Amino acid sequence: MAPRATMKPRWLSRLPRMAGHVGLGAFGVAAITAVCFPLHPDLAIPAFLYLLLVVLQSAVVGFGASAVVAVMAVATLDYFFVPPILAWDINRPLDSMALATYMVTSLVITRFASQARNAARNSESKRQALALLYDAACQLMSLEPEAAAGKSALRILRAVFGLHAACLFDPSQATDQLDGDSKCGLAERTRCAFLKGRDYDDPPSQVFVRCLRVAGKITGAVGFEGLNDAESTAGALATLTAGTLERDRSYRAVNEAAAATRAETLRSALLDAFAHEFKTPLATILTATEALRAAGALRPEQIEMADIVESEASRLSHLATRLLRMARLDRKEVKPRLESQDIAALIRRTATQLRQQSWQPKVSLYLGCGRVEVLADSELLSLALIQLLDNALKYSISGSVVCVSLDCGEGFAEIRVTSEGTPIPAAERERVFERYYRGSSVGQAVSGSGLGLYFARKIVIAHGGSLDLVCRPEASEDTTFRMRLPAVKSETPHELQAR
Repeated sequence: MAPRATMKPRWLSRLPRMAGHVGLGAFGVAAITAVCFPLHPDLAIPAFLYLLLVVLQSAVVGFGASAVVAVMAVATLDYFFVPPILAWDINRPLDSMALATYMVTSLVITRFASQARNAARNSESKRQALALLYDAACQLMSLEPEAAAGKSALRILRAVFGLHAACLFDPSQATDQLDGDSKCGLAERTRCAFLKGRDYDDPPSQVFVRCLRVAGKITGAVGFEGLNDAESTAGALATLTAGTLERDRSYRAVNEAAAATRAETLRSALLDAFAHEFKTPLATILTATEALRAAGALRPEQIEMADIVESEASRLSHLATRLLRMARLDRKEVKPRLESQDIAALIRRTATQLRQQSWQPKVSLYLGCGRVEVLADSELLSLALIQLLDNALKYSISGSVVCVSLDCGEGFAEIRVTSEGTPIPAAERERVFERYYRGSSVGQAVSGSGLGLYFARKIVIAHGGSLDLVCRPEASEDTTFRMRLPAVKSETPHELQAR
């Protein structure tokens, strides 16, 4: 931090001017004495003239000089006009009381006059400061939002208030912006004030730093060098700067949100178009494969190749259908058509469908509840289950088995999908359900869009249920997703067998 400039105390710098005022008052006292003493007037006349001199001087100079002149006037009145003349000796108590009363009156008048003058001066100073603040606010509001929190704003404050330098520290960008030539390390002092969370004042060097606060939270710091009347303007300038900075941040946030919305709309439209364009050639491939098989006269190896083509085309058709459904879900709110469904039967159908599409069926079912009925949209809930199973199969260890279990409780059905693989870090366990988020541990090793778990949770929540990640310390290599749905009716295997 730059060293402070060595400056004289304020009272010492005012001493020459005060001496000049005292000398002027002494000259006035001497002039009144020179005029009145030869005339030997009544005591009241010189006393009134001395008092008038003190009042006039109090109206234009400070209390200290006026008080000294008042004491000089009382001493002169006693020496030249109170018997015995030309002596500081009062032989009548009444004269002593009169002089004491005159002295007190002079000092009180001097004090009141000084206070009135200071009040008028402060009022004028505040009026000027308010006018400058209004001028600065008008100029700041006329700036374009993207330039409001930059050097343009600091340049306006410098020009309006005649500052040597102005500095703004913005923690969101971890940068400080300095406008002007600072000789007292203004940028460093501004940054230190923000880090300590305290305002900083250095009157001798006229450096004042204020923390910017919005809703009780410190959002930055602004520093001024060469600011006059900081008591009246520093706080108001900080409030004005905080509002300007918040306006700039809001403008940037709105622009980013609008850009993200446009990007999401475009992405969904492209996904929809992609799925539609894929389904037509896939349907043609499937039709051609069936026609080849129906034509006959195919060798066994040709029949096997036709089966492979048909299987893979069917798999791509299912993927395109999923993409199309996901695109539609992303554009609007999920509104399931609820019907009573046997969740165990739905799990079996979904697992069978997945086995038919996969070269390596690795899904094991443990449906211990028997029949459990839930109110669900079978198409949507099947899509959510497919997303969970597909996610588990992609990220599980090669050769491992994905386990799907069904349990029932008091009024709910619980589905658990467990896979063995790299554990998800604690900091990412909630973020895996965010749109387009992919864990840092997978990187580019596994293909994916980061939409599967997002859509699965969206569908489950639309059914009045919940989907979360369960952490089991005793099985650190296992990853389990738990889906809970409200159950309408449940039967144990023994009840189902008896019925």
